[in-house]
Amino acid sequence: MNNTTLLQNVKLFDPSSDLHNQTVEILVKNGLIESVGEGLGMAAAEVINCGGAYVSVGWLDAFGFCPDPGEPWKESLQSYTEAAQMGGFTQVAALCGTSPKSDNESVISQVKQVGSLLRAEILPLGHSSVAGEAKEMAEVFEMHRAGAVAFTDGIHHSASLGLRTKLMQYCASLGLKYLHYPFQKQLAPDGKIHEGLVNATLGFKGIPSVSETVELLADIELAKYLKCPLHVLCVSSAEGVDLIRAAKKDGVDIHASVPVLNLLYTDEWLTGFDENLKVLPPLRSNIDRKALLLGLLDGTLDAVVSNHHPEDIESKKVEFDYAAWGAATISQVFHLMCKAFENELPENWVPLLYRGSRNFLGIHPRSVAAGEPAALTFFELGGEYRFEKTNRRSRAYNVPLTEDVLKGRVVATMRNGCYMINHDGSN
Repeated sequence: MNNTTLLQNVKLFDPSSDLHNQTVEILVKNGLIESVGEGLGMAAAEVINCGGAYVSVGWLDAFGFCPDPGEPWKESLQSYTEAAQMGGFTQVAALCGTSPKSDNESVISQVKQVGSLLRAEILPLGHSSVAGEAKEMAEVFEMHRAGAVAFTDGIHHSASLGLRTKLMQYCASLGLKYLHYPFQKQLAPDGKIHEGLVNATLGFKGIPSVSETVELLADIELAKYLKCPLHVLCVSSAEGVDLIRAAKKDGVDIHASVPVLNLLYTDEWLTGFDENLKVLPPLRSNIDRKALLLGLLDGTLDAVVSNHHPEDIESKKVEFDYAAWGAATISQVFHLMCKAFENELPENWVPLLYRGSRNFLGIHPRSVAAGEPAALTFFELGGEYRFEKTNRRSRAYNVPLTEDVLKGRVVATMRNGCYMINHDGSN
């Protein structure tokens, strides 16, 4: 049986390649790229005209949350990956489960097995502490053997300095990645939005930038003391970016990510009390937003993450004070980035979607070359994007700012040699 597919009329996006920005053909056989060039269609069983779209290595989202197993009505593993595929991702690193939580090898094995068969592969993240409560170290090594790619307690719990020291040291000794979200809740009791003019005007209790930087400073000092790498999850403040930049200059092996919403929106968008923008870390000032963009462009920050946290209407359609944290963003990451970086060359930011995210997680980078897996993303940078409720894949209620006009188009993805087209050209 001839399991070959020829991709025609496709423009390669890979700034490190001599074929960057050139229209090529890609021959795929049995899930692997056999060759890239011209005149390759002699033995192809299937020919697909890609309409001049760009193709890159398949995109990876380095952090999101899925409440399945436990609360699949908010988001199931299947709906999570369908929404991710519509957003252009071939892989997603996800912290999965509310009951049970992913703090043991059994849950990790289940998620990995199911996730390998879905439209986007799930790379399971393991809870670094028992039940994700940041009190006692979980079975990190056992989860690693079961397939966990990194360990974190996400954005809702932060380990004490003592436990964090053990986690950083233990993970470093085994070559594993511990992702810590720097947030000191005691400095933001009952905080709802960024501390600044907007929170003072609206009367909400604020979340100051120091609640991030005080923990980030501690992480940096621990990394220096332990002589181990540091992986920072979801930086949101200009002060945080400055600390990371200084630490890198001092020789600290530090890697950091930023949530996609913080690249485009600020706390000023909360004047309308949109509960779907109640997120952690909070949307901060325009100064912070610009600092995050600059940090990504100059290499201070390494990756953009969806920070996807799906919720149902009962948890979100309530008074702002009582609404659950989080936004469902996995399908809109590329479009939000297109808008946020609209004045920048795509070579300066598109690689964040495939190379930056893999570097952040310590996953071997891929390329569009012979012998590599045929995990590809097809996209266009021009045009307008509008969220279409009739074509949504996520079960989540809390998709933010659905009326906004963004940019870009995800045409299709390919995984295991299977070409999955977004038929209407939007998400």
